[in-house]
Amino acid sequence: MPEVYIRKDIEEVFTRAREAADQSKERDDGLLRRQVIIVTPGRLLIAKECPILPELPAEALEMLIGLLPPNPPRKIAVIAYTLLEALKSDLRRAVPFIDILLGFGTLGHSVWIFEGHPGALAAGCREADLLLVDSAMLAELEKDGNWQVTALAAMQGKEIKVIAR
Repeated sequence: MPEVYIRKDIEEVFTRAREAADQSKERDDGLLRRQVIIVTPGRLLIAKECPILPELPAEALEMLIGLLPPNPPRKIAVIAYTLLEALKSDLRRAVPFIDILLGFGTLGHSVWIFEGHPGALAAGCREADLLLVDSAMLAELEKDGNWQVTALAAMQGKEIKVIAR
């Protein structure tokens, strides 16, 4: 677990993250793109632009739809390693399934990623239909034996899936 900046306004931080994940941004070319939001341990919000549908190869699109169909749109919280230095150094090593998450954003799902610290777990899972957990973060989460109870109590859905590295 990276060192985390403990904030009294953690609910507000994640409200902003969820709102940003639920929006499309207009680019210079006039195209609207969704974004996946990463919440760093320092509580910065980093937006990663999702591809648009025509940019996805047919087989990738088929795989994404098979994993999580676009209807109904879902709100997806993700627990992964979000240390800013690691994200800058090698995003795909920090979050190995980032391309799938970006694809989920392309399909219209709202996706936000955070580290799962106990002080942010409920706020980070609030309103989520689905929680995806990087298996590399499990050992840290399991130090607090109630992490699943906390997450499920905050979520609107009741589905937690661990993504193996």
